[in-house]
Amino acid sequence: MKQILLFATLTLYSVFSYSQGKQANNWYFGNKAGISFQQGSPPIALLDGKSISPGETGTACMSDMDGNLLFYSNGVTIWNKNHDIMTNGNDMGTWSTQGGMIVQDPGNENRYYLFNFATTGVPPAPLRFQYSVIDMTNGIGQVLPDQKGIFLYLNTTYHISAILHENMEDVWVVTHGLGINSFIAFKVTANGVITTPEISYAGTLYEHGTGYMKISSDGKWLGVGNFYEYLTELYRFDNSTGKVSNQNVVTIYPRAAWGVEFSPDNTKFYAQGGYLSLYQYDLTSGDPEQIAASAVPLSTEPFGSGALQLGPDGKIYVGYRNNNGYLGVIHDPDKKGLFCNFEFHAVYLEGRTYLDGLPVFMQSYMRNPEFTTSQYCSGTPTQFNIVNTNGIDSVLWKFNDPGNAPNDTSTLFSPLYTFSTADTFYVELTAYSGLLHRTVIDTVIIFETPSPDLGNDTTFCPNDTINLTLD
Repeated sequence: MKQILLFATLTLYSVFSYSQGKQANNWYFGNKAGISFQQGSPPIALLDGKSISPGETGTACMSDMDGNLLFYSNGVTIWNKNHDIMTNGNDMGTWSTQGGMIVQDPGNENRYYLFNFATTGVPPAPLRFQYSVIDMTNGIGQVLPDQKGIFLYLNTTYHISAILHENMEDVWVVTHGLGINSFIAFKVTANGVITTPEISYAGTLYEHGTGYMKISSDGKWLGVGNFYEYLTELYRFDNSTGKVSNQNVVTIYPRAAWGVEFSPDNTKFYAQGGYLSLYQYDLTSGDPEQIAASAVPLSTEPFGSGALQLGPDGKIYVGYRNNNGYLGVIHDPDKKGLFCNFEFHAVYLEGRTYLDGLPVFMQSYMRNPEFTTSQYCSGTPTQFNIVNTNGIDSVLWKFNDPGNAPNDTSTLFSPLYTFSTADTFYVELTAYSGLLHRTVIDTVIIFETPSPDLGNDTTFCPNDTINLTLD
């Protein structure tokens, strides 16, 4: 019997971007700096922000499904869409490398959680990891006074990241223990935050807590930069359990990293190498030694404390202290080596300044569109379905089938298409979200329809015995 195969590993070419909605379209950071993707890519500078994040701190921002600003925070204060301090939005916690993490309640579209850090005394007193509940029912939001600064964990680093659970409903929020090699993952469900965490012990014991943590948008990798310990580490993450694996840990030392980020197709890892450079690592081998050895320096500029953040246009934005009136951009982060096209002076902030942090988002907002197919025999229609249509306004399919050209396209969300012959086809899906879009390419193999061979015709009489042999 002929085996029918579909190559499910996507070869992704980021053109512009769509996300699951437009929640990451507005960024506020640094000294009242900001950028917006509402008008497409490249982003435009925003000059209305109130966020002032002192050195070595980040922010968190949230927009709605249409890309309209809801609120933003530097971990200490929350500002609403009018750039006024939100009701009960003062004294939220302390400044930190990543500022905090905003997660929408999976069971209530008008409710959000801000996960952040608070001091418990004069440093080096341990950090307190906590969350607060934000109610957006009135349109401008308020922090619920009886659900502000709810304790979760004591003695953590400043690292934080979030990703959708494998069930595509719940969310994992992950931080790291201080003075121990523990990853602490809290699950957010429609019933609230589960306060008993999943704890994994993996990698290096962290004595310092400064740097960024990111989970890849597919929920399979977790990267950590530990700036003051000259350390960058990569782990396998399981978004079904919230566990970090202690197997095949990639340790890059001595190479300090402040900001870290994954490419949209999750085959490349980027680390801003402290005062030395910006590096790309190739993850495709899966082998720790090969990954560490694959480092490609993308710039020799002295970056200082530089954050990295994947944007809703599929490009990675790079902040650097030593030229803080601009952001750099990795234009093609899925491509290998220098072909990723890093531009040092890319986005002018119109007189505002980046300091040491960029906004952080739940990485699932940056996930590439995906599609599934069924039925791979020639002469039979193949069904195409988009896995998640949230935030997608329209689509364009290109089946790249010369035998049917120019009638080998579709604008339906779930088209049926009959290929002209048995062959390998590179099907393109472009998903549009406002003025942004992203194109992905999936390899689909169509096979010849098998012709059953039942042997010679044979006549049988009533009551004859027939012996059948199965090969």
